[in-house]
Amino acid sequence: MKHTLTIAITTTALSLMIAGCSSAPTSSVSENKPVAQTEVAPAAPTAPLAPAPVAPAPQVEAPPPPSAEPEVAVVPPAPIEVAPEALALVERLTVQANDSQRHELTEITGFPEALRSLEVGARAPRMESVDLANQPPPEGLTADGSSTQLIVRDWTGLVLVPISTSLSKAYTSEVRLLKIEAHPLNDGRVRVWTRIHNIGNRTLPGQIACRFNMRNQPTATSPYFYKLQVPPHGFRDVFFISPDGDLVTYTVLVRSEEMKQNSQ
Repeated sequence: MKHTLTIAITTTALSLMIAGCSSAPTSSVSENKPVAQTEVAPAAPTAPLAPAPVAPAPQVEAPPPPSAEPEVAVVPPAPIEVAPEALALVERLTVQANDSQRHELTEITGFPEALRSLEVGARAPRMESVDLANQPPPEGLTADGSSTQLIVRDWTGLVLVPISTSLSKAYTSEVRLLKIEAHPLNDGRVRVWTRIHNIGNRTLPGQIACRFNMRNQPTATSPYFYKLQVPPHGFRDVFFISPDGDLVTYTVLVRSEEMKQNSQ
């Protein structure tokens, strides 16, 4: 009986030992020990940020104060007045053309080279359109028969076109007189322009002149023929200046070199 109790106690004690090994003992120290506090270093002071640059505001100029005086508009200079001598010539050839060749006044000219003789300050006429593809540029000829430059600026800008075509005579079938204009000058004279066309296939060694009939003169001025070379199918612009006095009529004359030789 005694041995049986001892075995039982031993068995019980062994069971308790096994149970104690299977569960970890709870440490009372870990429950009561305070948690260590981690010390944090204080943050370094932050340097103040520099202010961002501010773009300067655009300077707006204040409008000028209103002027008490109104602005004066710029007016282009008015054309100069036409000389009385030129006006008398225009009236004589347009209105009082009883014994003179009748002309009509126009604002267009077909002779571009005539603009070189335009008087300073005079109103320039409009230019007639020319088909340069079919008509090469013509060349001018002054009254001395040699120069091709206009030097004197005496044209008033007025353009007179004759109504009758009987004032031009071409004594050769190879020449056509295409256009004639009378340009009044500031001294009462007139510059007669004419355009010559060589319709032949050879260079025309021709001669040209202009005969002027003046009032109070019994006979017309004797025309002086100038030599004129016109290339095949070429054009030439020629002008003549009337003598002093009142112009009544004028006639442009063209002849060939052969005709001159036959007449001598």
